[in-house]
Amino acid sequence: MLKRTLRFKLSIVALVILTTLVSANALRFLPKNYATILYVPDLPKAYDAFKATPIGQTLLSDTGIGFESLVTGIIEQQLLSMKYTKDDFDLFQKEMMFAVDVDGKVTLALGPVKNPTRMRKILEGFLEADTLKNVKFVDNYFVYSELSQVGGGKAPSNLTNMLQGNLAVMYSNINDGKAQYEGYGYVKIENNGLVVYQKLDPKNAEAKNQVKQLQATKPIDIFSDKNVGGDFLMFVNRPMPDALRKSLIQPFQNALNLQGATITGVMYMCADIGSALAQMLNQDSQSQANISISSYGVVFGTNLKMPAEVKKYVTIANERYGVITSENGMETYILIKPDRMITYTVAPNKYKPGDRTFFTSVYDPKYIAGVFINLEPLINSLLGKKVKSSATIVTFIDGESIITRGVVK
Repeated sequence: MLKRTLRFKLSIVALVILTTLVSANALRFLPKNYATILYVPDLPKAYDAFKATPIGQTLLSDTGIGFESLVTGIIEQQLLSMKYTKDDFDLFQKEMMFAVDVDGKVTLALGPVKNPTRMRKILEGFLEADTLKNVKFVDNYFVYSELSQVGGGKAPSNLTNMLQGNLAVMYSNINDGKAQYEGYGYVKIENNGLVVYQKLDPKNAEAKNQVKQLQATKPIDIFSDKNVGGDFLMFVNRPMPDALRKSLIQPFQNALNLQGATITGVMYMCADIGSALAQMLNQDSQSQANISISSYGVVFGTNLKMPAEVKKYVTIANERYGVITSENGMETYILIKPDRMITYTVAPNKYKPGDRTFFTSVYDPKYIAGVFINLEPLINSLLGKKVKSSATIVTFIDGESIITRGVVK
């Protein structure tokens, strides 16, 4: 009898410990009204898995381009100036949870870290003051949230089951009171590349009607804009239903601080990131901080106004641009039109669009959104090798489902 009682008590203790361990992860910071989740249970494992692929070796290792050494060097230089070491910076040593709520507000949890007080001091040297205002440490976890209160959300019961064989999992439960969508996804290594996949299904008649309308809507012609070019392109080529726009696109557009504007969801942005990265790799660490990426972006909507951060105006080619200057001196030029906002990260009269051949070769009008990154020019310029390499993520409709598929190879 005594042994049974002891075994029972030990079982209860084990259950309590197990429950504590399960509930003590980053998922407990899920917002109550979350719409989408990305959860990575082991960041170092995911990083090492990607680094072991051919493209990971090419991009990250010192026998290739050496991005790992580049980033590590920049971080170590900053830490040294603050009298810290690389071992003090342990923000990415375990979990990551990224969530967006029904209104497009973002929550990011990382950790746990060994010393939250020290980590916050370190982050003051990396993050701008406006970003730090939304940062707190809870039980040794770094939590960035645009919400006043974090936590309260419950992860779906089968989310952790989906981790088997995958490096990360995704879940969407989008419900704006009218339309409802639900779907799961994953990130894993497959055929020597990093693969992303998600299937989002409409769960009621309103959502099904929205999917049909989305599929029937004619996309805008992105390539009619002669400024589109480079090696990076992100786009949404048709108006999105509110439920999908808020949870999937709003976080990107919130960065533009478009208060009071009516945003359709249609947007595109292109950049020449390869040239900037090549310059960084060929300059010393002090000069690297002054390198900017040449980019051009367009966001469509109505009632668009100049962001409050604009304190300076310039006239270029008879157009009046607002200028936002970041803490590190980088400038963004903004032009407001009746139906769109146009942005440049270099002076508009100095902007030169890059080649668009890669974009047009992988683009399909059936895509409703996507991200295209051409890695071939970067690899060729730094290694002298012509290697077909890219990162693409596209979203399209298949039957009644909205599919997102991506690959880095």
